[in-house]
Amino acid sequence: MSSAPATERTPGASDARKVSVAQILVYELRVRDAMTQPAITAAPGDTLRSIQHLMKAQRISGVPITDGGALLGIVSIEDIIWALDKGYIDDPAEQHMARSVITLRDYFTLVRAVAEFDRHEFGRFPVLDSNDHLVGVITRGDITTCLMQHLERRAEEALAHEAELRAARTADRTAHRVVVRAPVRTGDYDNAGKVSQRIRQLLRDRGIDPEIRRRAAVVAYEAETNIIIHSLGGEILALIDPEKIVIEAVDTGPGIENIDQAMQEGWSTAGRLPRELGFGAGMGLPNIKRCSDKLEITSDNEHGTRLHAEVLIKKAGTTS
Repeated sequence: MSSAPATERTPGASDARKVSVAQILVYELRVRDAMTQPAITAAPGDTLRSIQHLMKAQRISGVPITDGGALLGIVSIEDIIWALDKGYIDDPAEQHMARSVITLRDYFTLVRAVAEFDRHEFGRFPVLDSNDHLVGVITRGDITTCLMQHLERRAEEALAHEAELRAARTADRTAHRVVVRAPVRTGDYDNAGKVSQRIRQLLRDRGIDPEIRRRAAVVAYEAETNIIIHSLGGEILALIDPEKIVIEAVDTGPGIENIDQAMQEGWSTAGRLPRELGFGAGMGLPNIKRCSDKLEITSDNEHGTRLHAEVLIKKAGTTS
């Protein structure tokens, strides 16, 4: 297949391209970072009445039923109300619990968890580890609390960082170039986002405007994730100089069959595993385009894909 045409966008700021810290965090943080652990559980032989008292004491609306760490089912507040109404509140939980339980994995990204809450409209999800053991429960409130805690921590770190920068900054601070080069392995989902975190930290160290940092982090994260999901492996290169951040992602194939189609939001060729892990929603290239001042992509079956994105450093501000 011949080399596909490049896609380029000219510089220009718009509200649609702004990326908040919270948006970055839901990609970086995992369910294990937000869930309540250990989970409050009951045994299959416990009565529904005892579970009712447990719910009241703990102020929760659902209790997983477990045996030796294995999730057998769940009893919700609706089950308790129904048992009270029908008169079988003293029956054991195993007779009336819901056995088909939708769960989340502790390694899912928070953005995947938010999508599952929106899809199913549940109040909580049991959380399993890679060995199918129940390790926690997560609610929307847990996600909100987790994000707020991390935002507060980022703000405190930023204030301390600003003080350090003011003390150490010299007139030729922006004269140095910084290069980040990192290999990316196919299927390495657990390390997704580490390159973008490194780039964002370097930009923070150099006093780069927070909005520019966030846009560059999104470009790096999505480019890295595309290599993990869709290629046989590759490399991320980031060059930070006084005028711009250049991010290049190069992989060894098999290439993008139709770049124009891949640029459409929601279109994805990701398989079952990356989708289950919270990746491959078809927003990678659209997000990169939205956050870049310049974007060029070439791809073919023989040489793989090369992505070149630039984020202009319009001004150096203080950290936030």
